[in-house]
Amino acid sequence: MVAGRVERAPSRGELSAHTARRILRDVTERGLRVGESLGDESWLIEHYDVSRGTLREALKLLSFLGAITVKSGPRGGPQLTTPGSAVVGSALGMVVQFRGATLHTVFQARAAIEPAVAALAASCRNETDLRVLDRQVDLLRAAQSTHGPVYAGHSERFNLLLAEASHNEVLATTVPAMAAMTAAVTWRYGPGMRPELTERIGRVVAAVRDSDPAAATAEHAAMFGWLIDELLESQPARMQARILWPDVDEILADQRYG
Repeated sequence: MVAGRVERAPSRGELSAHTARRILRDVTERGLRVGESLGDESWLIEHYDVSRGTLREALKLLSFLGAITVKSGPRGGPQLTTPGSAVVGSALGMVVQFRGATLHTVFQARAAIEPAVAALAASCRNETDLRVLDRQVDLLRAAQSTHGPVYAGHSERFNLLLAEASHNEVLATTVPAMAAMTAAVTWRYGPGMRPELTERIGRVVAAVRDSDPAAATAEHAAMFGWLIDELLESQPARMQARILWPDVDEILADQRYG
């Protein structure tokens, strides 16, 4: 039970989801860690007072959400794991498809959120974060004249690393989800955009290195504003393309299993 709220009895159709919530609430109380077993099937059935079918449906739900893996064999059964950003990205991709989101609206959302991520990174970064970010800028410079998706991959990786440098678990999960939606529509960097973007990313990293949240915010906001303007001018049709859940989920699946 959550403090201040009285739980109603679940209907028959809700019982498996209700059981899944109970299992995860108990994870903290039981002190379970990633890789540890939730218990064998007979114990779980007795502990949660549910049928075998309900328990298995609950475990399927938790497995789909990335909270557990179910292994077979004598030492198998459900084991706790760590859900990744793919869970958030896939669910968000489904929602935005039905809300009619376009590539432009995703970029707008990122432009509203990620400058604040840069500010937090400037406040919380450590030396390891700086080395990783510097390395990413070097990779971007090296890939400026290459053909294919290499440069785009490095530029998107920079944003994920910046989110990691914020040391905020919510942002480190949300930013990759939005990045996957940005990649769900095919677009490209126009002539001259790569050197300019690399230079702007370098200025963001410099502000992070200087532990200057205001400068990091301003540089990152300017970078996204410039990028959006360039894409609206050079690829207006692409910017109005709809975000589709199958495309988002395929990108996330490639990241998960590729």
